[in-house]
Formats: sequence, structure tokens, C-alpha cells
Amino acid sequence: MGFGREISIRNRVSGLFLIVTASLMVVVFVLVYVQVENDVYSHIDEELNEEAGEFVGGLQVTKDGVLFTDQAEWMERSHITVDFYPKFVQVVAAGSAPGIVRKSFNLFNDTLRYDPSLGDIAFYNSDIAGASVRQVQVPVFHGRNTDAAVWVLVAVPLEESLFVLSDLRTVLFFSLPVILLILFFVTRFIAGKSLAPLEQVIDTAEKITQENLDERIELPANRDELYRLSSTINDLLDRLQAAYTREKQFTADAAHELKTPLASLLGTLEVLIRKPRDPDRYKARIELCIDELKRMSGLIDQLLLLARYDSAAFKPDIAAFDAREAVVKVLDRVEGQARGKNIDITVRNNGQAMVQVDASMLEIMLDNIVSNAVKYSERGAPVTIALENRGESVTCSVTDAGPGISPEKVDRIFERFYRADESRNSQTSGTGLGLAIVKKLADIQHITLHLSSSEHEGTTVAFEIPAA
Repeated sequence: MGFGREISIRNRVSGLFLIVTASLMVVVFVLVYVQVENDVYSHIDEELNEEAGEFVGGLQVTKDGVLFTDQAEWMERSHITVDFYPKFVQVVAAGSAPGIVRKSFNLFNDTLRYDPSLGDIAFYNSDIAGASVRQVQVPVFHGRNTDAAVWVLVAVPLEESLFVLSDLRTVLFFSLPVILLILFFVTRFIAGKSLAPLEQVIDTAEKITQENLDERIELPANRDELYRLSSTINDLLDRLQAAYTREKQFTADAAHELKTPLASLLGTLEVLIRKPRDPDRYKARIELCIDELKRMSGLIDQLLLLARYDSAAFKPDIAAFDAREAVVKVLDRVEGQARGKNIDITVRNNGQAMVQVDASMLEIMLDNIVSNAVKYSERGAPVTIALENRGESVTCSVTDAGPGISPEKVDRIFERFYRADESRNSQTSGTGLGLAIVKKLADIQHITLHLSSSEHEGTTVAFEIPAA
């Protein structure tokens, strides 16, 4: 079994082609031989039938015996010699006293084989003195009798015909392996030429590593299966390179986000132990450390959440759910944050809001979006949550009156660790993972996510959720 798997495609194609061709050629050769053999015997049988007809027409059967009216027929050269395509003739009496009535001179002491069991004209192979002949046996009747009075037997030599058939068998038998051998090497050569681009694809693919992920396979000139294969592999490499780049950036950003609070903690603690401080000073610094640790804890929680949702084994628990319940729970959680900035959150609903969704995921999505809306809005600015039933879907949108996002940054806003304000020292806290989590949860639930924003005019994030 292991050997079979190591056979190259070129040899497998050549071998399969050889097997199919050999089968077809055997069938064709057999049909050719059978057809030639039938034609040979058909030609001989026509000749025998014609010759026998001449002899039958040259004799008369009476109650007294058999009269031969055409003596000249019996004296033809082919009937008296054996050196010029001889034709052997024999007349045999039937009935109660069978016996040879007459035979051609070229039979000499030999006789043709007579088969008394036959009831009608028949053709068959026989032999004379060890030589093969083709023979016909024709009945001749007397009057209206149903039983033959005599039988006319005519035979011709088969050596030449059998020799031709033997030569044909030999030619077919020995030409078959020669033709197949030539076809195998020709097919192998053609298959090798056809698969040469595949070898190039393999060589190029083997050289690609994470250090040269930007290298691509050269596309063949012909838009055939190999072109599609090369194009598909290039697309796969594009996706792998993009994923590798994202993961590399993600790792760097995650390390940076964790390193910053750790550095702050380390610096603060080093300052505290250099010399005694006032209790209020210790308290302020410890509170700062606690804030940094909370930030780190939140970041780790979000990283774990993303890792969980990135797992292929994770499946959302989709069920019918009233989106208004998620809105109420989110409002309860952000109430204190909104009150601190004097922000009024308005909820608009035009009817039923039953959706097919994972309830816990929807709450996480709304919590992130509403928290961001409150976080980035100016003091006293309004935030609006709208639920709109559109028949086959329910649209849930959150609109704020914050600073907005520039058009060139909108497409990247859902990337991990990306912030519209790229300054790490921004006064607005955050990890840059909230919107990435929202996008991931939307994708795995087949929720369409839209974000529209204008600088200095605010941002609207909308979910289009399948209705229940």
C-alpha cells in the first residue's frame, strides 16, 4: 500500500491510460479478427455454394440411379489436379445403400468426410490426408421425396486462408504490447509536460515560510485547473499573511498594553519603598496601583473572551429573544456612568423586537457600544438607542453625539487594539478590544454590523439581527 502512494501522478495517469487503451485495443483487435475470419469463411462458403450448385445442376436423380449430364464440369483442371487451387467433389448415395457414387480425380484414394446426420445444406471444416479443407454438403432429392437421394460434397483447401488468419493473429498479438509500450512513454512524456507547472507550484510552495509570506506562485498562461490551483493557493497565502500580520500586531499590541500598567506599577512601588511616606501618599499610590491592576484584569478578561470566541469549537446558543430585555439590562449597568456625565439615554421602539440571537452575546455587544457612546460623548450630550422592526429583521442602533471618527479610520475601527485616538496617553481609558469583540460576536451570529460616523457630529452603530 505504501508503494502505491509513492507512484507519481505522471505514472498513474500513464498507467491508467495504458490500462484503458489496452482494454479497448483488445476489444478492437478481437472484433477485427472475428470480422476478417467471418469474411474469409463467407467468401469461401459463397464459392463452395456456387460450385456445388453447378454440380447439382449437372446431375439427375432417377429411380434407376444418378445420371451425370455435364461431364465437362468433372474434367476441369481444378477437379483433376492439386496444383492449381483444387476443388474436390464427391457424390454420395443416401438411403438404405449409402456409398460413394462418384468423386473428382484429384481426390485419388482419399474421400471427403460425409455426415449422414445432416438434413440440409451445411458448411463445416474437415481435412483430406491431414490437410485442412472447407466443405459443403448439399442434398439432392428425387421428385417430391423429403429425404435426400444423394449428397453432393464440395471442398476447397484452407491452408492459405488459415495462414492469413494465423498471420493476422500474430500481427495483432505482437503489435499490441509494442503499441502499448509506445503509448505509455508518449503519454508519460505528455503528462510530464502537462504537469510541469504543478512541479513549479510545489517548488514555490515549499520555499514559502513565515519569513517570505509575501512570495506568490506564478500563474500559468492557460486558465485551466492548474491556474485555478495556483490562484487558490495565492489567495490562501494572502489570507495567511493577513492573519499572520494581524496576530503579530495583536501580540505586539497586547504586550504593549500589558507592559504599560506593569511599568506604572513597578515605578510606583519602587518610589514608595525608597523612603517613608505619609499615609495619604501611600493611599493615593495604592489606589493608583489598584486602578492599573483593574485595567490589566479587564484587558486579560477581554483577551480570554476573544480567545474563547475565536475557537472553532465554540457555537453560539441561538434562540428567540426579546432585544428590549438586553437594552434594559445594559441601561442598568451604564446608568451610573451616564449620570456622572449628565447624559440622557433615550430608547425608541416601533414595535416587537423578537430576534434570533444568543442573548448573552447580544448583551455584551450592546454593553460595549453603549459604554463607548457614553464614554466618548461630551457632558450633557444625548445618546439614543433605537429598536426598529423591519419584518425579517430587527435593527438595533446606538447613536451618540461624540467627536466622531474620520472616514479613513472607520474601516479599521473594529481591529483589535485599534483606537481612533492613537495616543496611548489618551485621557479616555480603554483597551481597544471592545469593538473587536462586538465584530466577532456579530460575525458568528450572522448579524450585519454597520457603523457610520462624521467628525464632530457623532457616531451611529447599528445591528441588523434576524427576526424571530
